[in-house]
Amino acid sequence: MKKLILPFIFLLLFTNNAKASQWMTSFEDAQKIAIATNKFILVDFWATWCGPCKKMDSESWSNSEVQALMANFVPLKIDIDVERNLSSKFSIRSIPQVFILDPNGEIVLQTKSYMNKEKVMRVLKKYTYGNKLLQQEYLNYLKKESGDNALKIAEKYFDYSIYVDKEVKNDFLKLANKYLKITNKLYKKEGDKKKNSQRIGLFTDAYKYLIKGDYEKTVKNLNDDFKEDKISPENKGFYNFLYFTAYNKLNDKDNARIWYQKLKTDKDSKNLILKSRRI
Repeated sequence: MKKLILPFIFLLLFTNNAKASQWMTSFEDAQKIAIATNKFILVDFWATWCGPCKKMDSESWSNSEVQALMANFVPLKIDIDVERNLSSKFSIRSIPQVFILDPNGEIVLQTKSYMNKEKVMRVLKKYTYGNKLLQQEYLNYLKKESGDNALKIAEKYFDYSIYVDKEVKNDFLKLANKYLKITNKLYKKEGDKKKNSQRIGLFTDAYKYLIKGDYEKTVKNLNDDFKEDKISPENKGFYNFLYFTAYNKLNDKDNARIWYQKLKTDKDSKNLILKSRRI
């Protein structure tokens, strides 16, 4: 019940805020709303004295076509003279700067300088993806920044990149890799540097290349870096999935058949086979 109530409260907060102003001004509230509404955060760093910022307000942000696209995001305006700590965190040295962030505040896209209506629309159209796939993982991470929770987000971002257009696929793969770095940092902080190292390796050395369409490198890295008898039981299904998908994409039917039979023995085989078809 709590899982349902929390997003509902955030949604009410967003609705009430939207009546008062199109833009939010609290980064923390924007994060909560982004989780509750399955949206990314659109951030405009600005200042009252900034001429190009005012020009963007009058010519870009106020445009009805732009505002229609903005409905796919949680819009947040940050005055750099008011929110100095936040501006420093994102290394703001010039304005306007526009960011698209995930609900945890990790950067999906960063642009610098003035953008006219056409450029703003091009940017927003590229990233009008919901993040329902990651909602529970965001909530878990919001409650506790642990290595396990960061790793789950990384995994979901790898999966997420399968569904987006090629034009932005690398942006989400970079985001997945960023969460893997966060995972390693948190595991180190938690005193277990080697935890889940094999699974992390399968993502960085194989899954990443599989998603990018480099099937030969996927197989080569698996052959070079991961011996079948050393794969832990919890990674066995994923390991078989990587081999099967790569060989299937290479049209190597004999090897694909071998790994398909192995994959079928995994309890999550249906989901993994479905994922394989989407790659």
